[in-house]
Amino acid sequence: MGSTKIHADLRILATSDIHMHVTGWDALRNTVTAGRGMDVLTHSIAAARRAAPGTCLLLDNGDTLQGTPMGDICARPRSGVPHPWPGVANALDYDALGLGNHDFDFGLPFLERIIGQLDAPVLCASLIKGTVHGAQSGVILNRQVACSDGQSRPLAIGITSVLPPQTAIWNHRHLIGRVAFDDGVSAAQRAVRLLRRDGADIVIMLCHSGLVAVPDPEGENFATAMAARVRGIDAMILGHTHKMFPAPDHDGDDRTDPDKSTVHGIPAVMPGFAAQTLGVIDLGLRWEKDKWRAASHVTALHNPDIRHLPDRSVTAIAAPAVSATRAALDAPIIKVDRGFHSYFDMLQSGTANALVAGAMRNAIADKVVDTSLSALPLLSAVAPMAVGGLSGPDHYVNVPEGVIRERHVAMMVPYPNAVWAAVMTGAELQEWAERAAAYFAPDHTPDTLLVNALAPSFNFDSLHGLDTVIDPFQPARYDAAGRCIDPDAQRIVSLSYDGIALEPTHTFLVAMTSYRGAGGGVFPGLTHDTNIVRTDIDLAQAVRAELANGAGSNGPDGSVWRFAPDLGQTVVIQTSPDAEAHLDDIAPLAPEPIGLSDKGFLNVRVTL
Repeated sequence: MGSTKIHADLRILATSDIHMHVTGWDALRNTVTAGRGMDVLTHSIAAARRAAPGTCLLLDNGDTLQGTPMGDICARPRSGVPHPWPGVANALDYDALGLGNHDFDFGLPFLERIIGQLDAPVLCASLIKGTVHGAQSGVILNRQVACSDGQSRPLAIGITSVLPPQTAIWNHRHLIGRVAFDDGVSAAQRAVRLLRRDGADIVIMLCHSGLVAVPDPEGENFATAMAARVRGIDAMILGHTHKMFPAPDHDGDDRTDPDKSTVHGIPAVMPGFAAQTLGVIDLGLRWEKDKWRAASHVTALHNPDIRHLPDRSVTAIAAPAVSATRAALDAPIIKVDRGFHSYFDMLQSGTANALVAGAMRNAIADKVVDTSLSALPLLSAVAPMAVGGLSGPDHYVNVPEGVIRERHVAMMVPYPNAVWAAVMTGAELQEWAERAAAYFAPDHTPDTLLVNALAPSFNFDSLHGLDTVIDPFQPARYDAAGRCIDPDAQRIVSLSYDGIALEPTHTFLVAMTSYRGAGGGVFPGLTHDTNIVRTDIDLAQAVRAELANGAGSNGPDGSVWRFAPDLGQTVVIQTSPDAEAHLDDIAPLAPEPIGLSDKGFLNVRVTL
């Protein structure tokens, strides 16, 4: 007779990219967003634990500490506000937590202080230079699992975590000379090998990276390449891109299977962002030759039940930070005689965009005064920060006429960035503009969406100081990830400065965020040879200074880019339902509301 097969079950629960959405309170708009926040997701975690068929783990995949004004307030030196994340993570009894790129946004001392307050091991296998005190490459959790033969056996669960190597570039001002990161594939290979050597039966990879169609082992989103090249991973938690997997509109190569929820055969889940979903992987384990191996899997995404009231224990932990954030954001800055919004920033560069551009330009002008760079024409490259997208129909700048408060600045500057600048040629700016034009959909037929669903608005740069004319119906030169896919394609009809067509040899000084200057968004023209001006000037502070100088009360700003005339095509934009009251702003495009999308956006037909 053959031996009886012995089975056991391991349930993996995962969060990722919480971005300080500890509660569902939207600090910028002073409202509560249903179905968002750890105070509601807590119920899903508890239910999934109760229903677990066997041993259960709760893991987080990083980017918890930045993303809402509450995170900024708690990270201020001597803020005196207890940070809510350690209390919440400890109360929920996480088993391990990985680090994401944004967890470094406030510097190492702050991050290390948070790590010291967490009960669960904090993981980062990507470090190849320097240390993050309290973090470790990987951990083996030893558990006793109930088996199908009625016995209990030990299971050694190895967990490790990797993040984008570009983290050190994006956080240059905090990390330069202190830490460096390996590429995702190399870091994963090393970490998995060590865990297996040390006796791990099962290895779970916390991968703070998303999926792409063309695997790039050294890129920002290396997860596809890692799954293809690294042996010994039994399950992957994905993140960083704020998307979900499995999903019908998934990214990934031809070995990414949303039906099986696998990437190159490895079970994987990506639970969105802002605590909107809980990722669940149920691994079926088989005992063979005195060792465990993963034999099957079932993967799911659990949405919180919005009928549940917020968990009182979580809201109590967050209460001091919520109170401090509310008071800070209510603080007045200046009174303005007009309001502005970003409802139509996919059709024109708006007032908020111009305000940020002016703040950056003036900050750099002051920095380079009395240097040779002051003789160069000064431009600003600015992307709209809040134009719906994955963040939903409430994610727009809306500053009413009257008093501008700190919350309005936080709407316009949601990320901690310094103001930098780079010396660039006309030829490089032509490529820059083409890269930005990937924001528009690759294919159009009448009444299709104008915007490329894969292209985030924060990579749609307007070049303030230049006049740009765009034909969005032409083939794109770059894709949404910044790869040149057709060097002969041209969406930029013309690019001019002071009425004169840009020549390839013209030279400019271009103000930009530190994220962009450090390579974020993969824009052409930024190389090791580029002359970059790095400052520690905080962008939000620069915007406050711009407002104090009266910028918010100037007359209406014209768009610095426009569509080519008489294109004669109708397309659909998706915007906030509140935009219907402002359709006169785009009257020349004959706007026609045509209902709400399934995600709550207002669909508006426009004629270009």
